[in-house]
Amino acid sequence: MNRQAQEGESTEAVYFPALLDLRGKRCLVVGGGRVAARKVASLLLCRAAVTVLSPDVVAELAEEVQRGRVEHWARPYRAGDAAGFHLVIGATDDPAVNAAVAEDARRQGILVNIVDCAAESNFLVPATLRRGALVIAVSTGGASPALARRIREQLEGTFGPEYSSFLYLLGALRPWILKLVPEARQREELFHRLAALPLPDLWRAGDRRGVRALLEEVLGREVAEAVNLDALLEGAEGAAAQPGEGQ
Repeated sequence: MNRQAQEGESTEAVYFPALLDLRGKRCLVVGGGRVAARKVASLLLCRAAVTVLSPDVVAELAEEVQRGRVEHWARPYRAGDAAGFHLVIGATDDPAVNAAVAEDARRQGILVNIVDCAAESNFLVPATLRRGALVIAVSTGGASPALARRIREQLEGTFGPEYSSFLYLLGALRPWILKLVPEARQREELFHRLAALPLPDLWRAGDRRGVRALLEEVLGREVAEAVNLDALLEGAEGAAAQPGEGQ
């Protein structure tokens, strides 16, 4: 008997929130329907190397296969298919297949998520809102995925595309500030002041001139003159044009 059981503590999972870097990592999605297509889209956004295993796939997946962005194994799942993958997602409509995928992956020490089945998974995929570099993840620990999605939808109204522009500007200014502001405490104060600026509101209102004026005021002459604010603002506009992701 382990210590938790001896002391009467709950043995239910308490999940550790983390963000995974999946660039170039081999990821397997078992299933070829609409749910699988959404999972594949999320993995491609993270630049993973995606394989789909299913006898048939929906049109969206077929298009990705044709474009060479996804590898397709057109057959049912077999024991051992998870070998060599960094991460596996089970997204079929057959509980027996999903259970076999989960058991196979867990036995090999592979990260596995079975859609809408926390008990079979060793990690969960939260409802996610993306705004450029901003990622907001909402999870109920598998208790109510519908509630997690509802909360994410509510957050979409608060954190709109303007936050993509805001994060682009903050990220682009950071190396300049580190280079031009020598005193650590002054740099930290400047970072906090920038993060507190109402730039998203100005951006939402289309007030690019107001954004520029506020940045010049807060950055000070030396930094503002060294940074090409016009180029940064143009880049920020492009960031806002990129689609966000909610899943």
